[in-house]
Amino acid sequence: MGLNFRIAAIFAAFFFGTGLFLPFFPLVLAQNGFTSAEIGTLLAVPILVRLVANPVMSGISDRRNAARQSLVLFSAAAFVFFALLIRPAGFWPTFALLALVAVFWSPIVPLSDALALNEVRKGKADYGRLRLWGSIGFVVANLIGGVLLQYFHASYLIGGILVGLAAIFALALTMPKPEVEEDGAADGNGRGGKILKAPVFLAFLLAFGLIQASHAGYYAFGSLYWKTEGIPESAVGVLWTLGVVTEVALFYQAGKLRGRIGPFGFLVAGAVAAILRWMLFPEVTALWAIVVLQGLHGLTFGATHLGAVALIAAVVPRRWAGTGQAMASTAVGALTAVSTAIGGRLYEADPAFVFFLMAGLSALGLLVLLVLRRRLSALMA
Repeated sequence: MGLNFRIAAIFAAFFFGTGLFLPFFPLVLAQNGFTSAEIGTLLAVPILVRLVANPVMSGISDRRNAARQSLVLFSAAAFVFFALLIRPAGFWPTFALLALVAVFWSPIVPLSDALALNEVRKGKADYGRLRLWGSIGFVVANLIGGVLLQYFHASYLIGGILVGLAAIFALALTMPKPEVEEDGAADGNGRGGKILKAPVFLAFLLAFGLIQASHAGYYAFGSLYWKTEGIPESAVGVLWTLGVVTEVALFYQAGKLRGRIGPFGFLVAGAVAAILRWMLFPEVTALWAIVVLQGLHGLTFGATHLGAVALIAAVVPRRWAGTGQAMASTAVGALTAVSTAIGGRLYEADPAFVFFLMAGLSALGLLVLLVLRRRLSALMA
């Protein structure tokens, strides 16, 4: 079982769990007697905790050069805390367990990204073709979860998350030991910490966060908006799946495109596509036209993600790769949370306002990228 296969399997296992948690965990809480207000508060806990947990836990791992050991520890701890959520025992115990889940579950992705990018640097892997298995795992979980809900209590779906975490634990144990390097070489001769704090890098994270946060309106209100426009629920599920399929297709071809487009080209393509997608979203109501518009998801999410991952890999030394990816995740999470909160108020006034706001976020992200272009190019040189 080759290293690339194991890294791809970790992505698949993690996002399989995410594909069960995001759509179905609210049902777990509801079926265990929590009120709507309590569910809203509990679902906000992991979102807020991971904003801090991702960079902190990844930073600890990077400082110790311990990605393998961290994956073992984090997956084991997340397994234990998720298992205790199968039968939630009241609001505050559930609150605490979800916070602990976020501390250990969330950093698995940036650490996995760092492992994948280390192989990319050696010329032994294509990041897109490793990461696409995460998207496939997410879709498979969505489909399986929907079927299982017809026969079982929603709490049993946590069992699927536990299977994914057990797989990550087993795979992490087989990972090779980290390469031993001189501190200066591993840290880019001391550049790591300086780059992570550099204004140009932080501004890039802002641009990336704005473009990805423009999906907040889609994630929170897209299905609801389609239903109000008369789109059948069965079609709504297909539309979501179609978006992920286009993402997988781009990931598969990314290696061939990377040399011609480069990280900056991917980011700009994602931003331009996002502006177009969100401006048209409230104007397009025919099902065939919505299908066409969903085809842009591969660019708005996929190209933006690929561009950011590649740029971080190019400028951040290997030792700090996990921290760099975690900082990007934090930027997206924070801006998505704010955008969702603002979007909720706008949706009540006029649903179209939400998607126009998302287009504005994308345009602002594009503007920041264009302003930074020369400085980012110099940083990557």
